[in-house]
Amino acid sequence: MKKHLFFYFLFISILSTNCSKAPSKEKDGIKNPDYLFLDVFFGMTRKEFYDYCWDMNKKKLFIHGTGNTSVQYLLKNELKEPVFMRFYPSFHEDKIYEMPVTFTYDKWAPWNKQYWSEKLLEDLLVVFKKWYGDDFQLINHPVQGKIYAKMDKYRRINLFIRDDQYVQAVFTDMRKVKEVEKKAMEALEDEKK
Repeated sequence: MKKHLFFYFLFISILSTNCSKAPSKEKDGIKNPDYLFLDVFFGMTRKEFYDYCWDMNKKKLFIHGTGNTSVQYLLKNELKEPVFMRFYPSFHEDKIYEMPVTFTYDKWAPWNKQYWSEKLLEDLLVVFKKWYGDDFQLINHPVQGKIYAKMDKYRRINLFIRDDQYVQAVFTDMRKVKEVEKKAMEALEDEKK
């Protein structure tokens, strides 16, 4: 059922207008904090995101991820080994404000220790520094462990180990976090009434 809904929404979205032009990685020589990756950006509407993914799927660059709950892209050339990148945004007022992304080596298996997330985190950090700049800070969280974090104006990027297989990145538009939290608190208060 979920599979049918995913493709239904993608199909409906292509019947409408075209996706607006994505912001570039750099604007006037300065890294653009709205840009996330693969021409996905903060403020992209749900419809624009679905249209874009549909188009990339037709070009055989994106496929549906595990359980049809994410978009999957294969990083073929960025690392020494291919890595699956799976993502699906969180929307606020129908626009992307947060993007959780998971990464795993294509060759990951419990017996292949060289493809576990600890190695992948270090490899991805090199790629992220190329993509987003060199100034990631290491935070040693008492529960989470190593987190590489970076702030560009209002774009926060956290990169960390989720488990033995996955490395997770979370891109957050910090301008929207307070709005989202406020609406969540209002919804909880309404439920209590």
